[in-house]
Amino acid sequence: MCSFTGELIRVVRTGGEMNTGTVALLVGVAGTLLAPVTTAWVSSRSRRQEFELQQRSELTKRHMDDEQANLERLRDTYVALNSGARRYRFRMMEDLYAIRSGTAPDPATEVARVEFQDTYAKAQMLVPDDVLRRCQAVRVALADARKLLIPLAGDAGDARDAGDDQQKWQEAHTFLMEMWEAILAMQRAMRQDLGISTTES
Repeated sequence: MCSFTGELIRVVRTGGEMNTGTVALLVGVAGTLLAPVTTAWVSSRSRRQEFELQQRSELTKRHMDDEQANLERLRDTYVALNSGARRYRFRMMEDLYAIRSGTAPDPATEVARVEFQDTYAKAQMLVPDDVLRRCQAVRVALADARKLLIPLAGDAGDARDAGDDQQKWQEAHTFLMEMWEAILAMQRAMRQDLGISTTES
């Protein structure tokens, strides 16, 4: 190493040229000195890239998990809305026949109404506008059907005109039958939003 140092000093002082051995030795020493620095830099860069890749992977996984959770929450809401609307309509249809036979409406109908209203209120915070419009149409139809049933139930035990009573009963029955289309339209919109169905027809 001393001869190398002396040679290097001589070259610098005299401006002479280095022989091949000196150049090779210089390159070797430089490589030896720079190797730890280069290795540390490469290692640091590799760790940084690995960390960034892991961060991106975790972010992607969290995003996918969030999307899956949102989809499941939306699907559960759709199931609750659909089954709730069908159950409430069925209860009113049962009450309609009970009224005609002189029996009072079942309290379970009111329970079904409250449950549906609660589900609808929650759905307003989750459901996209196009599906919510279908849900709103069903909610309004169910409320209108209830308005038709209330006078019939209130007349139970009272003296009333049989013809007028039959007309009101038939009107309520027809309305409940026809509103089934609103429930089906809501169901189609839900299925389309979930990607189960591609058309609204």
